[in-house]
Amino acid sequence: MQHTVTLVLFFIQLFIRSSLSQSSDVRKPPDITSPEAPKVFYSTTSKFSVPCVASGTPVIKYSWFQVGRDTDITTDSSQPVYVDSATGTLQLADFTEREEGTFICKASNEFNEGKIKAVSFSPPVTVYRSRADDFSDEEKTLTATANSYQVLLCDKKGDIVGSTITFNWYIGRDTKEVNKDNGRLFIDHEGNLHFTYVKTTDTNLVEGYKCGVSIEGLSLIRLSANKKFLKVISEPNPQQIAPQRMYSNSPVKVKLYLSAKLECMFSGFDPQSQNLPLIKWYFDNGTQIQTTAKFGFAHENRVLTIDRVAEDDEKVYTCEASNGAGTSKKEDVFLNVTGPPMFVAGGSPSDIIVPEGKDAVFNCNAKSVQSEQQPGEPIWYINGIRRGSHTDPNKYVASDGYRKLTVKNVKKDTDILCLQCYVENSEGGIWGDGCLTVILPIKVIQQPVTPQEIEHGDVIDLAVTATTDPSMTLKQKWEHNGTVYDNLEQIPFVKQRAINTSELSEDQFKEVGGLYRVTLYHSHDSKIIDINVITKFKPVVTVPVPVVAEAGFDMWIIGLIIGIIFLIIVIIIIICVVCRKKQEGDYNVDKKETGAGLDPEKELKDKGFNDYSRPLHDDYEFPDKKPRVDLEYDDVPMVGEDESLGSYGDEDDTHFNEDGSFIGIYQKKEGQRQKTNESKI
Repeated sequence: MQHTVTLVLFFIQLFIRSSLSQSSDVRKPPDITSPEAPKVFYSTTSKFSVPCVASGTPVIKYSWFQVGRDTDITTDSSQPVYVDSATGTLQLADFTEREEGTFICKASNEFNEGKIKAVSFSPPVTVYRSRADDFSDEEKTLTATANSYQVLLCDKKGDIVGSTITFNWYIGRDTKEVNKDNGRLFIDHEGNLHFTYVKTTDTNLVEGYKCGVSIEGLSLIRLSANKKFLKVISEPNPQQIAPQRMYSNSPVKVKLYLSAKLECMFSGFDPQSQNLPLIKWYFDNGTQIQTTAKFGFAHENRVLTIDRVAEDDEKVYTCEASNGAGTSKKEDVFLNVTGPPMFVAGGSPSDIIVPEGKDAVFNCNAKSVQSEQQPGEPIWYINGIRRGSHTDPNKYVASDGYRKLTVKNVKKDTDILCLQCYVENSEGGIWGDGCLTVILPIKVIQQPVTPQEIEHGDVIDLAVTATTDPSMTLKQKWEHNGTVYDNLEQIPFVKQRAINTSELSEDQFKEVGGLYRVTLYHSHDSKIIDINVITKFKPVVTVPVPVVAEAGFDMWIIGLIIGIIFLIIVIIIIICVVCRKKQEGDYNVDKKETGAGLDPEKELKDKGFNDYSRPLHDDYEFPDKKPRVDLEYDDVPMVGEDESLGSYGDEDDTHFNEDGSFIGIYQKKEGQRQKTNESKI
């Protein structure tokens, strides 16, 4: 059977339908992008605003609530705190200490004609009003001997709130700053003024000393209410005084990832050099601390700074001082790294996308920093509503000590939502928020039957048709017999998504068989389709060669002799058949009768057979005697040698029958002959 031009792999292709009937099928819960992390703001004015920005489909709606209050903040602009209904921004129009607190933005949208609502929560935002309230300190007069240590306390301060707080000391009404005298005077983080050793020039009994505090962003300096007076008594015979620690801020409590300042204040006096004590810091293993990107020193090494403290920075640090009079003993300063719970890697609820029919798993796994009490069990919220007895336990399954919450067998029409968890320890709490987006899975609409057997020239349609969620872009990857291809056209012999085997050799045809694997995928789902192509080859008909015993000469000679004999027999048979046909075709009745002396034409005319015409013999001359023929066809005398056809009847009765024969006449004459013979007998 002659094959038409065929294709072995016809349209090995992927027809991807990445759109559904309506664009509204794209559904995405809120994704809050600002604020993206917990923040603390310090407002220096009575007006302040905090934006909330989120994306999602359909349109996002915003609201805010203050932690500790049951109701959401309204959009009434006449209130001190309200929400801008157009932008979702939190507005603090008349901001005082009364409105301070922690606020959380809620972004929501609705699906399925308002039957489903997804609510996402922002990280908490804490807002303070920057301020420095009045002091309530008392007036004091201090007396000290020259070369001794002294301190003026910045006590009974009012409420001080701000991002950056700076303390200083002033003399007189003109708020003249106190001269630090090349580091001899030092102000600690609480605002106290330390004198490494006092001089008689430090005496101030008239104008006095005042503590002052300033806050970044506020154009004011809040001074203490009362003055501190200092009287220094001279020392006629100054003596060396060995260093001694007089103050430290141990223990230092700092939240994780913030900067720490460890302070050590030493007294000491060297009348010869007049140098301050030399301060050194050490790790808990005795190694001296050097200046690095993480560790630094300030105020004549009285302050050790540690940038972005980590958990392993929590330890005991040691400070010591030395001068010409000697060296102090090592003093410990403990750094306590603390803070609220923090999520472990992958432990926070996050936004996830899950194909319909699968389970969605949210994590809430937090821990405290070392040496802190570990947090309690997480508290889960579904769209801001705390999980409880009203929650379907078969749909929302908690496990691993409530650190996992699984939403079973999600559906696009019902399960697009957001989950929140709250974890708390002695230092505070932490919120986690994650939203679930349910998409339609990859669905194969059409795929070929496998395996399929093909012969050289067959057409095999291996087209694959698939759909997926309209929000996803479906991709494809091809593989043939273990070799991976980025696209279909890279597969050998593929032209315009097909292979034409009529252009392939037998060896090439063998290569197109095997396993074709199509992987349909996007970032959240995948589907693998295997197409097994089996190549078949037509069997070759072979004539079995007879086994012949060994002979004295080659077998091909015997075969040649047999062939020649067979050919000769065929030729003889053909010659015999041809000769027989020729003899049968030369027999002519008219010629025979004419040769016997008869006139068939006259007889036909006399008998009325005019319609039968005599054959023409223009170019043929009759011989004087009968032509020679084979014996089996010769005119053998029926009775005697001298008898002729005329003896079978009278001359007038000799004629043909109507069909041109004389058989009947012969039979009649034969009967008469028998009678004559009988009479002779």
